[in-house]
Amino acid sequence: MRSIIYGKQRLIPALASNTHPMKKILIFLFILLILLGGFMIYNATQLSSRQKLVELGVASPPINVESASRRLAKAVQQYTTSVPGKIDTAAMRGLHRVMKESFPGIDSVLKKDTVNQFSLLYTWPGSDADLKPIVLMSHMDVVPVPEEDLEKWTYPPMSGRIQDDYIWGRGTLDDKVGVMGIMEAVEQLIEEGFVPKRTTYLAFGHDEEIGGRRGAKAIAELLSTRGVKAKFVLDEGMVVTEGVVPGIEVPAPLIGISEKGFATLELTVKGEGGHSSMPPPQTSIGILSKAISEIEANPMPVDLDGPFGTFLTYTAPEMSFGYKMIFGNMWLLKPVIISQLSKSPTTNAAIRTTAATTMIQGGVKDNILPTVATAKVNFRILPGQTIEEVVAHATEVIDDE
Repeated sequence: MRSIIYGKQRLIPALASNTHPMKKILIFLFILLILLGGFMIYNATQLSSRQKLVELGVASPPINVESASRRLAKAVQQYTTSVPGKIDTAAMRGLHRVMKESFPGIDSVLKKDTVNQFSLLYTWPGSDADLKPIVLMSHMDVVPVPEEDLEKWTYPPMSGRIQDDYIWGRGTLDDKVGVMGIMEAVEQLIEEGFVPKRTTYLAFGHDEEIGGRRGAKAIAELLSTRGVKAKFVLDEGMVVTEGVVPGIEVPAPLIGISEKGFATLELTVKGEGGHSSMPPPQTSIGILSKAISEIEANPMPVDLDGPFGTFLTYTAPEMSFGYKMIFGNMWLLKPVIISQLSKSPTTNAAIRTTAATTMIQGGVKDNILPTVATAKVNFRILPGQTIEEVVAHATEVIDDE
């Protein structure tokens, strides 16, 4: 019995001596967490607004929204689709008619050039010929809606229907809204007797959705032959969002400061033909599929130092405090932020070069081994990265000549 008590007497001090350092560690960690939390809160409070406060002159009367909506709806009804090798000429001429009828001031005051039959270049002379001009751009064409997708539309894509405070149809966002919005503003300024100091060009291409070679490119070449060197070009951009940017309750207009480039890589596998009853371990299609899988499983690295990083720098100070805590402490939370941004196709596309397999072809019959299989992978390249980097990355991850 004494030996048991003795054993207990020896055991209790031993336990006490073991737990004492652990308590110190826990206390130290607790203090460290408090300091860390305080430092993070301090960083959040140091995010000050970077928005520019601009003194405005006398405001123009607001544009009549109902009338402007009807004009945009008419433009949408001209289904100016463009696909490779084909422009809907009747619809494009119909849109030209709508623009002329909707904006008589522009038609009488501005000089109009028609480029390659359908693109339009308006020149609004400025009062100071020594100032560099500006160019305002948008495009008049839209992409077609596949037949199988028509049933997904609440209202037909060329209806231009005005319903529930929305205008429904192709072009209401991309990008007849830009064309008509510029025209609305210029028309009203003309009615007010305004004359710009800088000469202003309105450039509206007709084939942007298929590359813009006969539209925007031809307009640029025309301006170049005239010796025009612009102060700046303002092209199709973002929209005024509500509830899209997390932690910001007020409307947030997003400004596009750059554009992704693109490259399409063609992957080709050539194999032995034969009958499907005696296949090799991998057919051409199987090898090609593995290459595609490797590209999808190994995306290009994230870059938060480019345009998206600038976006965060300017929006974080306007966010609620919880988001300020997150984005004000990127040094600690960057891996978590990247993980969350990568989950959404929209934000993932903003932080890295993306890859999408868009076309695949191989085989002619269900019981014949394909001798050739091809795929096209479209990369949208983050500003600052190059086509050469994309090719090197794809070559490395596929690792199969």
